[in-house]
Amino acid sequence: MKLNKQDIVELEITDIAFGGDGVGRMDDCVVFVPFTITGETVKAEIIRRKKKFYFAKPVEIIKPSPERVEPFCKHFMKCGGCQYQHLDYTCQLRALEKQLRDIMTRLGGFDDSLKILPMIQSKETTGYRNRIDLHPRGEDEYGFCIKGSRPREIFPLDKCHLFELQDDFSKFPMRSPEKLLVIRTHSGKPYCYFKDDHNVVCSGPYDLKTRKPIEDKSIYFDVNDKKFYSPYSGFFQVNKFILPDLIKVITDFAEPKESDVLADIYCGVGVFGLMMADKVKQVYGVESLEQSIVYAKRNAKEMKIDNAEFSAETAEIYLRKFVDQSTKIDVCIVDPPRNGLTNKVVSSIKKIKPPKLVYVSCGPATFARDARKFVDAGYILEKIQPLDLFPHTKHFELVALFTNKNLTQQAQKTQEL
Repeated sequence: MKLNKQDIVELEITDIAFGGDGVGRMDDCVVFVPFTITGETVKAEIIRRKKKFYFAKPVEIIKPSPERVEPFCKHFMKCGGCQYQHLDYTCQLRALEKQLRDIMTRLGGFDDSLKILPMIQSKETTGYRNRIDLHPRGEDEYGFCIKGSRPREIFPLDKCHLFELQDDFSKFPMRSPEKLLVIRTHSGKPYCYFKDDHNVVCSGPYDLKTRKPIEDKSIYFDVNDKKFYSPYSGFFQVNKFILPDLIKVITDFAEPKESDVLADIYCGVGVFGLMMADKVKQVYGVESLEQSIVYAKRNAKEMKIDNAEFSAETAEIYLRKFVDQSTKIDVCIVDPPRNGLTNKVVSSIKKIKPPKLVYVSCGPATFARDARKFVDAGYILEKIQPLDLFPHTKHFELVALFTNKNLTQQAQKTQEL
C-alpha cells in the first residue's frame, strides 16, 4: 500500500524503536510515530517517506496505554531533547532494555542467551543534568531547537526540567553574536561560556551570577569522596547521581588485582583509572585531548597516586606502541565516543590480548558492531549492564565485560608461578 504525505492512517503500535518512535504497520509498510506506546491505537499523519518505511506525527490517541503518563514539561513534543516523558519511568527502562537486546540481535548477531542485566536507574530523573547548550534566538532570547525543524528553528526556553538549575535562562543578558551559551554546574559555582555550531569553544568561563570572567579555568567534581579537576569546557559525565553506580559496575567487571596492569583508553581526566589505581600495579591512560591529560596528571598528583601514567595521543598511536613493545595489559577499559572504536584500535587490542576488556559505551549500535568483532576474535561477551544516565531521553550508557578464558587461565598460572 502506497501512502502519501498528509494521509491520515489508523495504526496499532507494536513496539518502540531505538530513538523513541512507536512502530506501526500498514500492510507491509513500517510507520514510525513518535510519542506513542506499545499497545496503543493511534491516528497519525504521514509527513515523510523513505523507500521501506514512513514517518508520521500523532494526531489522536484512540486507545491509550495504561503506561501513558502526563508529561511534566510544557515544551515536550516541541523540544527535541526528551522522547519519553509520556511513558511511566519503569516502562522507559523496560523499553530501553528491549531496544538494547534487539540491537545486539539485529546488528551484533547475538542470540537470546546473551546476558543483559536489568537497567540501573538514575536516583534522580529530573534536575540531573550538569550542562545545557542554549541557542541564540534573535537578539535577546535563548532557547532549544524545535524537533525536526528544517531550517532549524529555536523556541524560547524558560527552564529545562532535566537541568540541575531550575532557572529561566531565556533572557540571560550575556550574549555573543551567533554563539551558543553553555551553562554548566559542578561541585563549585555554576558558570557559562560560549561556543559555535561546530562545538568550538569561543570564550573563557564566566561566573553565572556576577557574569565576570573566572580566572581559574579549572572546575572540579566530587566523586566518591575524591575531587576530580577538569577543564571548564571538557567532557564530564552529565549525571552525577548515577556516576558512582557507573564506576562501581566498571570496577566490579574489571575485578582489579594488585598484580594487574590496567589500560584506560579514552581516559578523559582519568576518572576510571584513578579510581582503581590503589587496587592495581600500574595504570596507563590515554586521551587525544591534551588539556584533559594535563588534568588527569593533576588529579593523580592531588590524590598522591604514583602508579598512573597518562599520555596525550590518539588511541590508535598509543595502542600501536603497546603492540610493538609487547606490553602486557591485564585489564583494558575503553570508553570511546558514540561512533565506537576504529578498526585500528580493535586490531591493536586483539593483538595485545588483554584477558579482560571492559567496554563503556553510549552508542549501542556501534557497540554491537564492535562486540561482534571481539567475539569473532575469540573473546566471550560475558554480560552487559545498561545504566540510565539520561532519563526521559533515548540515550543510555552500557558497560560490557569481554573475557578470553584461555588468556585468563594463562595469566592465573603465571601469577601462581
